[in-house]
Amino acid sequence: MVMTQADIGTDQLRQASDQIVSGYQSSSRTVLDIGCGPNKVPGAVGVDCLALPGVDVVHDLDSYPYPFAADSVDEIHAYHVLEHVPDVMATMEELWRISKPGATVHIRVPHFTGILAWKDPTHKRSFTSESFGYFGQNSYSYYTRARFDVMSVSLRYSIQPKSGWTGPVFAKIMQRLLDWHPTFGERHLAYLVGGVDEIRATLKAIKPAA
Repeated sequence: MVMTQADIGTDQLRQASDQIVSGYQSSSRTVLDIGCGPNKVPGAVGVDCLALPGVDVVHDLDSYPYPFAADSVDEIHAYHVLEHVPDVMATMEELWRISKPGATVHIRVPHFTGILAWKDPTHKRSFTSESFGYFGQNSYSYYTRARFDVMSVSLRYSIQPKSGWTGPVFAKIMQRLLDWHPTFGERHLAYLVGGVDEIRATLKAIKPAA
């Protein structure tokens, strides 16, 4: 059953969300797919602003707070969401608020050199491999109270469109170079070979134990 904010108030929305979350818990783990669209991560609670198939909680991600309790989520997936929101800092703070201590947050966003970053008119920004260091791992983290440990960051390259056999082979070679030296690939190779399409990052929420 999909619930909408138009149907119920904020307090009732949170209570209903808690009930949905409880129904999806497996081995006491709660997984959210934020901005899931019609392609929700299996076993997760899907959250989106539209009542698409698979969406369990309809909520505008630009509206804070989200209808989930603090320190209540074990794992969050946010695939190609952050490039759409007007305030990345506020969104990351909200993901941090609802995360349990040590919760993992899996993020996919467009890289600033890739064609995918700017062809969608709803995109408001793109990212670099160092963007997530601003949430606790560099000296500029005073802009936010959210704290995450960056567990992994990878750059993903692909040919658009994939025609013939040369495209996929070239993409595989480029991917190996990016995996070997991400910084060199991002700052130099990306401009020579058409850009990096996607950044995949895994973060861990750093906060006092509840």
